[in-house]
Amino acid sequence: MKIIKSNDELMQFIPNVVTAVEGEKNLFEKIQSYIIMAESWLFRNVAKPSVFDNETAMVYAQSIVAAEAFRNAIPSLNVILTENGFGIVSNGNTAPASKDRTDKLAEALIEHRDNAIEQLVLNLGGAGTTFSRTVFAGYEAQRMQGISTHLFDRFMEQRPKVLKIQHDLAEDAVTYDILEEAVEWTYADEIERPKGYNTLFIRIKDIICKQLKGDDTKHDVQDLVEFIRTHTAEFPHWASSTVAEKWADHRYVNDKKSGGYWL
Repeated sequence: MKIIKSNDELMQFIPNVVTAVEGEKNLFEKIQSYIIMAESWLFRNVAKPSVFDNETAMVYAQSIVAAEAFRNAIPSLNVILTENGFGIVSNGNTAPASKDRTDKLAEALIEHRDNAIEQLVLNLGGAGTTFSRTVFAGYEAQRMQGISTHLFDRFMEQRPKVLKIQHDLAEDAVTYDILEEAVEWTYADEIERPKGYNTLFIRIKDIICKQLKGDDTKHDVQDLVEFIRTHTAEFPHWASSTVAEKWADHRYVNDKKSGGYWL
């Protein structure tokens, strides 16, 4: 599947970054190989080709590919600074733009790419994307940790850890059925979710983010179990699960200092 097929399409997404230089090939011709690699990167890391079957999704895809391709091409291009923006030339007779300027350009392209990825994911409700299997919508986990740059790279770095923590919570606290249902409601509005699931989301997300930072979550997990155990109407099958059996001998005791602990 081709995402960007011409220079006109490419320039729709980076018109204020690169200006045409007389006598030079257009940008599409100069970075075509990088566009092909960026399209493969998109399908491998963000979403499968079948999700781009509508105009809105395709626009987001083109924005992502344009930014990723141009960013990767920068080191191999002779980038100059003109009165109207950056230009790309074939010869070395013109002084190149400073490294500081090209670094800032690359960072801006990463930010643009990451924003477009999140908008694509939110538009699709996560379906068919790398973001579909967690309780976090878009970069929610990263923002909860105070991360504000290189969001997609950090998402990909943390994704296996998030999935592992979710697996452990399903195994030891909430059950797979409850966790899977929570994942299905990740991109729904709060008012659409079944009763009890908004609180469940808050508790699970808090535990995951704490564990990603290396914090001890023993008491948080215990509080999560107590919440589920005392809301039988919302989570009726938990009491008869093998997970519940693991907690059968535990007793919850209120304590003024700790807020609660298990015996």
